[in-house]
Amino acid sequence: MRRYFIIIFILLSLVIVFMSLTSLIKCYYLTLKNQDSDFIKEGKYHFILVLKEDDLFWNKVADGAKRAAEKYNVTLSILKENYFDMDNHLDLIDRAIESSPDGIISYTLNEQKYENIITCSVDKKIPFITLDVDVLKSKRDAFIGTNNYYTGIVLAKKLINAIGDRGDIGIVMNSEENSFMLTGIYGEVSRHEGVSIVDTRYIDTKRVNTYKVIEDMVINNRELKGIICIDPYATYMAGQVIVRQNKVGKIKLVGTGDLEGTLRFIKKGVIEGTVVRDAYKMGYKAVETMYKIKEEEFIDDTIFIELKYIDKGSLDEE
Repeated sequence: MRRYFIIIFILLSLVIVFMSLTSLIKCYYLTLKNQDSDFIKEGKYHFILVLKEDDLFWNKVADGAKRAAEKYNVTLSILKENYFDMDNHLDLIDRAIESSPDGIISYTLNEQKYENIITCSVDKKIPFITLDVDVLKSKRDAFIGTNNYYTGIVLAKKLINAIGDRGDIGIVMNSEENSFMLTGIYGEVSRHEGVSIVDTRYIDTKRVNTYKVIEDMVINNRELKGIICIDPYATYMAGQVIVRQNKVGKIKLVGTGDLEGTLRFIKKGVIEGTVVRDAYKMGYKAVETMYKIKEEEFIDDTIFIELKYIDKGSLDEE
């Protein structure tokens, strides 16, 4: 009987050890999954950069941040998910706060949940810089990005000019997060009596439905004269829809981003033009500004990164 209990005890011990090891491996895996392994080490300060997602634009942001980290001799850890999900993104920021770094730089939304988590960071004496979208009522130390309201105005102006100041237009967004940009678009459109926004569509965070969403907009709005795309990938996909639906020249398209496919469509006259943000500069400025905060130097609490509009004329000049 005693031997039986000893065997049971040994088996239970092995099970507990196995479960503990599994848990440790899982935690280690999750850390590696979300952290860029190519970060600068052994610097004066340790900053954590939380990207929106893993794509071309945000990887350029990371490149700029790494360059600034090298210049200012700071350690930079980078956290990111493959696709943006607000709850997962907030979890990454929470993890960053728990690590007690010298500063956190993160993509944010103008939402209460982000305001709360920024408050948590600042209350723990961890400076916080918001990227791309500002959290207006938060305690953040600085915002670095483009003026999204002004970006919306530029997009609307370019499209309205392309359609001759008259016609129905549609808007394609990557989510409901671009409220500032949308406000700018609506504000500019309201100044033109002959232009009406007849359809606004949203693509999912993984962008798997992008082509279908834009195709449905084109098919269901036969009088559509123009489209504004507030997403780089959607801009390229909208170009494909216009070509396949035989709408080149009939539907004008103004978008965002400088994907190779988008630039190719601009050269061919499929896309009128695109608004481009300097992602590299955004990342560089973010780390530079955080360094100045730690060194108690004067900083601007709002730093706008300039926009560039690319059309066929500007590409032909290159």
